Amino acid sequence: MVQLIIRKLVSAIVSCVLVMIIYFIIEQSGFVILLGMYLLPILLFYGIPASILSDFATKKLRGVICGVLALLIHLILATLFILIPILFSEWERNILLSDIESLLENFFLYTAILSSCLFWCIDEFLKSKRVKEIRKKIDALKIY
Repeated sequence: MVQLIIRKLVSAIVSCVLVMIIYFIIEQSGFVILLGMYLLPILLFYGIPASILSDFATKKLRGVICGVLALLIHLILATLFILIPILFSEWERNILLSDIESLLENFFLYTAILSSCLFWCIDEFLKSKRVKEIRKKIDALKIY
């Protein structure tokens, strides 16, 4: 269980840094630091439980089906994180219902989808057999 939490923490931090790097490449401004300040707590307090839920929902599956379903769960939960507040806000809901393109151009939706995809990719990489083998080799080298 401790390894699961550590893996999720690493995935959250690395995905936050990667999102910041991507946005910094697009526009070099201090806004990227502000984005990271808000994104990291969201990934820690919403992304990690969502990813654990995804692992729990797909634990009996194997192979590509498991990975695709886990990705879909990550994407759906990230989208819901943006859509639910919009639907509860009357002003935003009116704009959303009148113009569906405004949702598709929503910066927050892009950021949520990007960060959830990166979170999933990093987590799947850290779960891979190669990383587990490297971890075992490193543990064998430690002197107690």
